[in-house]
Amino acid sequence: MVINKYKDIIINKYTEYEEDARLFSDRGHNVEYLTTMRYIQKFLKPGAKILEVGAGTGHYSINLAKMGYEVTAVDLTPRHVEIMKSKTRKLKNFKCMVADALDLSMFADKSFDMVLNFGPMYHLFNKKDKNQAISETLRVAKKNAICMFAYIPCASIASGYGLLHLGFERLDEVMDKVGRFKDVPAEVFNCFYIEDFKKLFEKTNTQYIANVATDGIAYVMKEYLEQLSEKGYKTFLKWHFLTCERSDQQGYSSHLLYICKKK
Repeated sequence: MVINKYKDIIINKYTEYEEDARLFSDRGHNVEYLTTMRYIQKFLKPGAKILEVGAGTGHYSINLAKMGYEVTAVDLTPRHVEIMKSKTRKLKNFKCMVADALDLSMFADKSFDMVLNFGPMYHLFNKKDKNQAISETLRVAKKNAICMFAYIPCASIASGYGLLHLGFERLDEVMDKVGRFKDVPAEVFNCFYIEDFKKLFEKTNTQYIANVATDGIAYVMKEYLEQLSEKGYKTFLKWHFLTCERSDQQGYSSHLLYICKKK
């Protein structure tokens, strides 16, 4: 059994943080949800069996189950799993449990048609654990299954924590010579340059499909989004959906989504 030795730091963070409201708290956060669901549905096939690893409080998984898919959701934080259970007592095609992304041994090889890894890569602090999480996600995916991995780009830490939360003085202590922020477990979140994240898949049995900016500039510009009319906001979403796969639009997204197919 492989265990994330930093799991207590992660559990403590999410026990205190109100994750359940995050994706719907304002337009800036909601763009992430709308974009991610758009790509999930783009690749879903009828009758697909889905696993979400790092499901949080289940917004993606529960809605997919309500759409009729057989869904299993796992999360490291017991509080999140309890919230999911409280929401889904009448859903027969949904189940959830506490589990570590580094050890999905409760699932057999090649069990799922789609595997969503939407949280774990934010909180892994060495290369071995990052590779292990990817390996476990791919192991439980069937041949030709779509796998999606959410991750945080370095610029998100700079713009979010550094600027919006006035944390650049602290960031100076963890920034390397090329502007990457080092993996520090006490800081809870880690980040990647896009090219570094893609390198994690070079020796895997996968085919690259896309890299998506799931919220683009929405989070750092969220105050301006709130000022838009409904028509203006819909036009912003149209532009975002048209450009979120462009490499020149991705750097300052708060979240990115790597999509691949298991060969």
